[in-house]
Amino acid sequence: MIELRGVAKTYGAARAAGPLDLAIGKGEFVALLGGSGSGKTTTLKMINGLVRPDAGAVRVEGRVAGDEPAHQLRRRIGYVFQEIGLFPHMTVAENIAVGPRLAGWAPARIAARAAELL
Repeated sequence: MIELRGVAKTYGAARAAGPLDLAIGKGEFVALLGGSGSGKTTTLKMINGLVRPDAGAVRVEGRVAGDEPAHQLRRRIGYVFQEIGLFPHMTVAENIAVGPRLAGWAPARIAARAAELL
């Protein structure tokens, strides 16, 4: 589960995101929608530990996001960067398998999930 409670971020006098309360259950898919500058990317970066919130707390599986090394946090979160596309040297199935492989899924489970999505 991912929880944001009173999470906010500012850059100087400009509010970049929040305050925001959000709960995402395990296995749920969430899309953040909004106009340019509305805080979507900043919110995702706070969840992923790339940016620290100025207020509030981000918890992933009950742990405060900033209390563990960022690389450990990121192993438990799927995140698609808006600036980066597919790996061009890989097939679609291989691209689908990248995240699950990093998460430690068994090869059979990865293959089944890729087949389901294709």
